[in-house]
Amino acid sequence: MMSQVRISHPEILLFSNWAAPGHTTESSGRVLGWVSDELETPTLVACTATFDDIRCFNSIQIDLHDEFRDFFPDTFRFEVSQDGVVWEPLFQESDFRAGLVNMAGWNFPLIRARHLKFLFLVDQPTGSDTYRCAFGDFRVGISGLINIETSSELDRLWVKENLKDGRTEYGWSSALRTSIEREHILLDLGSINRVSEIRALTKNDIETFFPEVFSFSYSEDNIAWHHLLEENGFLSEPGTWYNWRFVPTNMRYLRMDVARGARTREGKFISQIIELEFYASADSLEDPGRNVMSSPITHASVLRAGIVRLALDGEVREGVVVQGSDRRLRDATTESRGIVELATDGEEREGVVVQGHDRRLKYASEDLPGIVRLARDGENRMGHAVQSNDGRLKYASEEAAGLVELAADGESRPAVVVQGNDRRLRMATVREPGIVRLAENGSADPGEVVQGDDHRLRDATIETRGILRFARHNEESAEAAVQANDPRLRLASTEEPGIVELARDGESKAGAVVQGSDRRLRAATQEEAGIVQLSGHGGNRAGTAVQADDPRLSDARHPLKHEHEYAPIEHDYDSHSGFIQLKGELGDPHTNSVAPPMNYAPITGQNTGGGAGIVGTGKSQGVMGAADRTGVVGIGMEQGVGMLGAARFAPGGIFVSERSYGLVAGGKHEGHGLETSPLAMYVRGSSRFDDALHLRPGDVAASSIAVYFPVDSRDVYAAGDLVVAAGEKLRKSREYGSVGVVGVVVAQAGVILGSPADLLPGADPVPTGAGQTVADKPEGMELIGIAGIVDVHATAESGAIEPGDLLVTSLRSGCAEKMNEKRYRPGTIIARALAPLKKGEGIVRALLVCA
Repeated sequence: MMSQVRISHPEILLFSNWAAPGHTTESSGRVLGWVSDELETPTLVACTATFDDIRCFNSIQIDLHDEFRDFFPDTFRFEVSQDGVVWEPLFQESDFRAGLVNMAGWNFPLIRARHLKFLFLVDQPTGSDTYRCAFGDFRVGISGLINIETSSELDRLWVKENLKDGRTEYGWSSALRTSIEREHILLDLGSINRVSEIRALTKNDIETFFPEVFSFSYSEDNIAWHHLLEENGFLSEPGTWYNWRFVPTNMRYLRMDVARGARTREGKFISQIIELEFYASADSLEDPGRNVMSSPITHASVLRAGIVRLALDGEVREGVVVQGSDRRLRDATTESRGIVELATDGEEREGVVVQGHDRRLKYASEDLPGIVRLARDGENRMGHAVQSNDGRLKYASEEAAGLVELAADGESRPAVVVQGNDRRLRMATVREPGIVRLAENGSADPGEVVQGDDHRLRDATIETRGILRFARHNEESAEAAVQANDPRLRLASTEEPGIVELARDGESKAGAVVQGSDRRLRAATQEEAGIVQLSGHGGNRAGTAVQADDPRLSDARHPLKHEHEYAPIEHDYDSHSGFIQLKGELGDPHTNSVAPPMNYAPITGQNTGGGAGIVGTGKSQGVMGAADRTGVVGIGMEQGVGMLGAARFAPGGIFVSERSYGLVAGGKHEGHGLETSPLAMYVRGSSRFDDALHLRPGDVAASSIAVYFPVDSRDVYAAGDLVVAAGEKLRKSREYGSVGVVGVVVAQAGVILGSPADLLPGADPVPTGAGQTVADKPEGMELIGIAGIVDVHATAESGAIEPGDLLVTSLRSGCAEKMNEKRYRPGTIIARALAPLKKGEGIVRALLVCA
């Protein structure tokens, strides 16, 4: 005979042994946490718990790991064994992590075992091409009473929770009644168990106030109830346990109905119970001494099949029977799903059922919509249904419009329909117009159509005109077309002209074309002329061209003696004093970052040493330049800078303008054709701005503040996607009304905070021939807009979006949608729309907010 176990009071069983790979945190027979090693491939792992003896239990609870909350197993099975050799599957879960918050728990009929195995697949990716699983506190034991409901309570000391707290000082007490009234206690064991005994403890007082007339009933589904036992005129002693035993019966709910409580000395009525206990035994199949063949068919359960096998709450598996207490069979509401899930009034969400009192099903009128909304007579409004009595549906006439308005005969007013008897639709002639007016033969009047027999459409000849008239050979008349056999179109020669007339060799005749074989086009020499005739070395004959190797083009000669008004050409540096004023007209073309030519300016100083080419010192200004275009130009060649300003106590440079910007950095300077990099300014210290800072006015890309964040590589990101916090990285949003939104993926931003160090180069010189550019987006990071105006990926599936609407995250990945006021939670608003989206998906301009 199997022993009974108290199942009314919660109890956690301790393990004598725990065997599992990975890392386990244990304390006094409790498993407080477990983390697997990082595995290269998804692997099946078994964690085995052993009790000191065969134990009975009906509950398993597992917490999420404090550090690795996202790594709870997704597919797993529980198994039990008496000897650790033969294992029996208990139940299995797949895709379990959906909807998991802090803890996973299972209540089931009482079972006997010494060994419990948790078998699962380690398949949660870590983001670094490895897999891991983890869970927190692992508890196995008795679930106890999970819920107690009573008809009344006396005060805060005599409450229903005392019925299972194990203390004898206080219990439950009904309210003090002035007359006999029925009381009840409803208890939920959490799962169906084979209960065979009920125990009750009376108050340890001379007046126990234990109920005098009461009964017990039971149910498996809280719908169909069965009578169990009853007592009439029950007498009780102080501080005494009473029990009632019966054949093991499958039950989950027990109800104690008190028909009459104890009478007090004042003539009032009250019922008091200190403690209630329920005892059950495991499935009889666990009894090793049981004769299976002689035993009746057992009751079906979720673990053991009887005539049928019962399904767990919500289980979808072939061959199991749905229980009456299954949550899918309960009455559907707008908050919780039953067989269906009911839609709230006006809700347009997929998978919910419209209720009969939904406002969309009522009769439609011009003022209130039903399935449709009726338009008023003549109303032109989108989304409104035209009524059958609408004036636009009546028969149309010339006086009153219907669907259309008919035009009078010959009327050409816009927006009216031509009738079939309109004179403009009849056959056209040269005298009476129809759709067109036919032209008489040869007529050139505007607005008339040429007929097919018009003489202008016949074949043309040199004598008679058709669409055109052919010219005779060599005829040069106006408005005559040259024929293909005209002699002017034949091949030209020196004897007979064609399109052109060819010149003879050496001929200089006006109107004649030089041929390619003409001697004047051959290579010129000193003896034979070509296009030109070459001169001999040193020759000075008129009409001849100097050759490139003539000595006169390379002979360096000292200048002749000449007078010099200022000083000798060669003189000491400090041999004279005075002023220099030079005036001239020079300026060879000069572009790009190279030294100007020597004749670019009236004064050129060239220093081949380590000093400066020109030095200017003065009390007020050292060097000043003035020009119509650029006052001073500085060009840094090779590794040098273009211009350097330095000072001891004042700013290194001051740039002002009377009518434009004081300083322009970056871009191409048209005056010198300088090639520039995309980098404009590098500031090596704190900056101060005494006026407004404008960033590309009118450009939405400059209207936001953004930060580079690391993102989950399993998602594909595009500009406009909403991202939420997920551990140390961000990922695309996937749930409605998320409170973890960080921002929106953007391609550009006006202000970028926390840029990676290698995104922009420093200001050090680069090797010759190299260039500096903005680096590509860092690997594994995205630019996330956190404030300002951005473009957001949105959907109108929950309603059209209008400017000013508040937006929240949608069930669609990375999308936003219009906020449903009935489902609002603080912290879920992410933006305010600045542009509309009538239907479908698209990009909506929005202002990021957080509320």
